[in-house]
Amino acid sequence: MKKYWIPILILAVPLVLLGLTGCSKQPGTGEEAAEETEQPAEEAAETAAKPPAPKMNDDVYVEIKARSALIYEKYKDDPDQAQKEIEALYEKKGVTFAEYKEFSGKLTFQQTNDLEKRVVDFMQKIAQEYR
Repeated sequence: MKKYWIPILILAVPLVLLGLTGCSKQPGTGEEAAEETEQPAEEAAETAAKPPAPKMNDDVYVEIKARSALIYEKYKDDPDQAQKEIEALYEKKGVTFAEYKEFSGKLTFQQTNDLEKRVVDFMQKIAQEYR
């Protein structure tokens, strides 16, 4: 939550200062000026409220690994198409191959075994999508 306050303050302070000094495009009533300053503040709050891009976690790892295996199986005769599909998968999930490899490199033996079981279960669940 703290990380959202800095961008809000950066956007809000100049708006407040502009309001105090009377700098505006056109002189108007107090209500018009208030509406003008509220709109950018509301837009900034909406932008700041958006969640950050997803990061690599167990669920993303399981989905990428399962879907990658099924994609390679589907396009076993066309590796270029398989690679394009895999790249699109990483993009859709908002992670890079480097992040995936880093995450998988940090897994313990037990975590890897647990996730592999989840991968197999997930592959069985979504296999019809790739046939």
